[in-house]
Amino acid sequence: MFWKKPKVTFNCKLPEVLERYPIIPARELRPNWWRQAAIEYKQRVEQTGRHEQITGTIKCPGIHTIMQRGWILRSWFDLTILTGNEPDRFEFAIPSSFTDYLTNTKFNHKLVKWFSANEPALRVPLQSNSLQTLIKITTPWSITVPKGLAVLMLPIPYPDTRDFTAHMGILEPGGFYDVSPIIEIHKKPGELFIPAGTPLMQILVIDHSDQDIVQQVQDQTSWQQELISRFRTTHTFTTRDYNDR
Repeated sequence: MFWKKPKVTFNCKLPEVLERYPIIPARELRPNWWRQAAIEYKQRVEQTGRHEQITGTIKCPGIHTIMQRGWILRSWFDLTILTGNEPDRFEFAIPSSFTDYLTNTKFNHKLVKWFSANEPALRVPLQSNSLQTLIKITTPWSITVPKGLAVLMLPIPYPDTRDFTAHMGILEPGGFYDVSPIIEIHKKPGELFIPAGTPLMQILVIDHSDQDIVQQVQDQTSWQQELISRFRTTHTFTTRDYNDR
């Protein structure tokens, strides 16, 4: 008998959202700055890559890996947020046509909620220049987390703009949770438009238990591993001209 690995299940109350704005793999998200960095890196390699080692953001394993891992939850309706000079006050607008659509569904939840920094029981640290109110966006998504796993909620890593940031959290195993991103608004004062389909947060499925770590003075084995790693990277910058064969 084969053991079936448990999976996190995303449940969507609205089939239209599941069809048009499904949760997508993070690797499908390609920010504009990343594309441009790749183009410029390739150009530099072609120009001077035979004579010097070219480094670039796209070669950083930490940045590249986090942008490839997990899943992306996107917005499912157009939302406009207006902020002024007051630290914690804002206004928001949702298209009336979308409100009309919701009246014909069984989804009657309040789409936007908020938590002011003036409420001590709901307060979390915010950047001083951000809106001093967190905004909670209701979605039709829920998550079922099986035993042995947990779900890590993260802000979108390295987005094109940082007008807002989702706050982090972990969902424990064995539970059923509604998915409602809580975002901090950085664009203030001004108008922030979050169109439907905008990436809101990244979702990683992780082991529930923390793994033990070892801390030690570098030994001969780890030193040899470092040498091997350094040797491999000395070859990655060379551009091969197949026409010279």
